[in-house]
Amino acid sequence: MEFINGEFIMLGCGAEDALHTVSDCAAFIHKVGFIPLFSNSIPGFSIEEHTMASQWWTEDPETDPWVWRQLLSSDPVIAYGKFFGRNAGFISKEFFPTFANYRRNGYDFDALFEDELASYREKKIMDVFELDDESVGRQIMSSEVKQLAGFSKDGGEKNFEGVLTDLQMQTYLIMGDFCQKKNKKGVPYGWYIAVMETPETKWGREFVASAYAEDPAESWQKIITHMKKFFPEASDDQLQKLLGIKYPGVERKPEKKEKKLRLPKEWIIPANPKYYDIESAFESAEEIDWKQGAGIRKGDTVFVYVAAPVSAILYKCEVTETDIPFEYHNGNVQMKALMKIKREKQYQKDRFTFDILKSEYGIFAVRGPRGIPEKLSEDLKK
Repeated sequence: MEFINGEFIMLGCGAEDALHTVSDCAAFIHKVGFIPLFSNSIPGFSIEEHTMASQWWTEDPETDPWVWRQLLSSDPVIAYGKFFGRNAGFISKEFFPTFANYRRNGYDFDALFEDELASYREKKIMDVFELDDESVGRQIMSSEVKQLAGFSKDGGEKNFEGVLTDLQMQTYLIMGDFCQKKNKKGVPYGWYIAVMETPETKWGREFVASAYAEDPAESWQKIITHMKKFFPEASDDQLQKLLGIKYPGVERKPEKKEKKLRLPKEWIIPANPKYYDIESAFESAEEIDWKQGAGIRKGDTVFVYVAAPVSAILYKCEVTETDIPFEYHNGNVQMKALMKIKREKQYQKDRFTFDILKSEYGIFAVRGPRGIPEKLSEDLKK
């Protein structure tokens, strides 16, 4: 560290060598491949240490690195998010698939939840983005995500920031932009707020999952090898702390796993008439066997959404039994266990249609078990 022109500069980075523009910063990110925004335990491994202190917090988009993060979040070849020890930083598009394969341990989010390695709170947040079959979803302000996922004061869920950070650390979400809220006249106001999206929305699933064929350990080794080129003095502990991740459930021993007590939850689950005629099944019996969704327990309530040509929520059911052993796979449907659901109420087909769910309740898809917005929960009980 040196003291030059009244400022501390790391790694001999003098005023003439510092990053002075957002273009300089972008070029530096691509050169290094991935880097945190702020200084950390590895000297020089941050944008902060390669800029002049006088540039920060000026709100000048030409020179302020704090503003650069907003501009670079929407850059088509850079991802921004809380990727490094739960702190913010950048990953180039080139390196992102390698990070995604390592951080996700080869799991898409739905598969992670299906194997009970993702929490119900994470699921509620990911449901908000309503990914289609190509894993392409929407950009949503973080404040709106909080409301839609049930983390507001009335929603009951807690630790929104922590759960959102976990999803970024696992590369399931990134900050795709920053924007201000708008008043009723459409005029922006207040602080700039992060706009969240999936990397699949930004770059497409095929690209994001392009490293899935290799072992996650191989991806980790690629990250470390690349890092050592620029920071050979970094210790294994430092690298693990900043670049590593603790996989969900790695210490879980299935034979000793005990489910924690919790209050009953409400879910929407899909039923596809192409594979099973649930309407005929409920005409014959009040209680039927159904594919058990990850996280669903005895005593929970499931609202059954019947896909096209019905495209509406038709049934309210109580889950009366779970964890019934059953193995089935035919290429379209895979089951590891069954649950019993008992019909409590049936709705008119024109009451909770897909169009109504989308326009009135903000639900754009039902691809698997998902949480229910508070307003919809209230209306379904009326």
